[in-house]
Amino acid sequence: MKMDKVKFKQKVVPGDTLIFKCSLITPIRRGICHMQGYAYSNGKLCAEAELMAQISKVK
Repeated sequence: MKMDKVKFKQKVVPGDTLIFKCSLITPIRRGICHMQGYAYSNGKLCAEAELMAQISKVK
């Protein structure tokens, strides 16, 4: 739904494997979560952001 404070620190090319690590900033309320996320490629931090997303049930 929303991305804030996005920083791209390193270039990523097709074929690179990205590993995302996210942690909650605030508790989940009404299906909305606010989290801090980091993206790593080859063990190096390549992006970070604050994210807000809606969690829905899979049908």
